[in-house]
Amino acid sequence: MPMPVLAVLVFSCVVASCVLVLRPVFGTYVDNYGVRIRPRKETEDSSAEKPRDSVILKLAEFVGQFALSLMPALADKRTVQLLTMANYRTPQHMAIFIGIKTLMVGVVLVMTFLAAASNPIMLLGGLVGAIPTWILPNFFLASRAKSRQAQVLKELPIILDLMIVCAQAGLGLMLAVDKVSKEVMISCPVLAVELQQLIADVKVFAKSVPHAMREMGERCGVDELINMASALIAAESKGSDISYPLRQQADALRDRLKRKKEEEAGKVPVKMVPVIMIFVMPLILCPMLGPAVVTIIQAVGPIMAGSK
Repeated sequence: MPMPVLAVLVFSCVVASCVLVLRPVFGTYVDNYGVRIRPRKETEDSSAEKPRDSVILKLAEFVGQFALSLMPALADKRTVQLLTMANYRTPQHMAIFIGIKTLMVGVVLVMTFLAAASNPIMLLGGLVGAIPTWILPNFFLASRAKSRQAQVLKELPIILDLMIVCAQAGLGLMLAVDKVSKEVMISCPVLAVELQQLIADVKVFAKSVPHAMREMGERCGVDELINMASALIAAESKGSDISYPLRQQADALRDRLKRKKEEEAGKVPVKMVPVIMIFVMPLILCPMLGPAVVTIIQAVGPIMAGSK
């Protein structure tokens, strides 16, 4: 073997050995350099919940994607709005929701066709029953969105109080939002995630603060958040202290929640009337009128028998 070829082979083996030995060191350096340049994130900056890893959900997602490819109009504006307010904001959530509705309707139709083999009238009933089956998941989705809005309203006074403290300490709007979102991650998980999404919209996606705050209010579907955003934007644009509009919004929100609770308490007696009439009044009337009814029957029984 020529001497130059042997030298190249020996040099290649030495270099390969050094690379294998120093590979962990190079890997650590590259990772650290990548973190300094652009932090790598396992999940994207979004406040939306991630779909669970389930076989049924995977099947529903596949069916939903197929249904949406055939009829994109299934993803109407109302469905998108409800999914957004319920914190189901990814395309996978839309596909899963449409897939669940499609599977439910498919099960109803298959059972209808099987029953129609012996009774053709069942075919018409099954076709009519497929309509409420398609609409039924919307009620569960609306309930989920409503419960999340109630949770946002419950957490919002706490967020406002902490932002007032941060504003009085001299922090700006975005610094106060960043500080509060980190402090209330356990006590106010819903709004904490939304505030972090707000910060990501401003820093990462280069959205303006007014636009990002309005989007946060529209995502949650809560008018109080939109009003708070408008008040903060007005105060920030004028360069005034943001603690005053925050205090005004907190007082108005607490007053509204108090009146709402009073209204709900006032409706309780009306709601209890059917329950009392159905379940309580028979228990009271039976012991009171039972002996009288028995006495009347015993007294009237011989008279009726004698008249015959």
